[in-house]
Amino acid sequence: MPGTMVESQAKGFILMNKRNLILIQIAFLLGCQPAVEESGIPNVAVNVEVNLSDIDNAALLQIGGYIYLQGGVRGIILFHESQNLYRAFDRNCTYQPSDLAAVVEVNVSGFFMEDLSCKSNFDLSGFPTDGPAEFPLKEYNVSVAGDFLLISN
Repeated sequence: MPGTMVESQAKGFILMNKRNLILIQIAFLLGCQPAVEESGIPNVAVNVEVNLSDIDNAALLQIGGYIYLQGGVRGIILFHESQNLYRAFDRNCTYQPSDLAAVVEVNVSGFFMEDLSCKSNFDLSGFPTDGPAEFPLKEYNVSVAGDFLLISN
């Protein structure tokens, strides 16, 4: 009879270890997936430095100026909103964000942003004003240090 008790304990230990292994695998898989905000835009690491003295960034020297940058999910739009205030938005439209064509750009008027594929419009604060998009654009932090801007999340 003692052999049966030991066998039963061994089977229980093996089953518990298999269950724990499966739970660890599931946790690992979930942890490796990028977090997604309510808008459907994935959270990706952003750490972009912009030199305001660089001629390529001259548009940012005047209020209302903007440039496009690499980074984020589909790129970044960086605006000079007022005196020392800059705003950075991901170019990924919040309507069907997994669609590769879901890219926002500044309208030629400079007064709003738009996704030409779904016809969503966003004000310069990133909020939807027209079209099917219901969520604002993902915004990143911008800090000013002399002639440098640091865009991060």
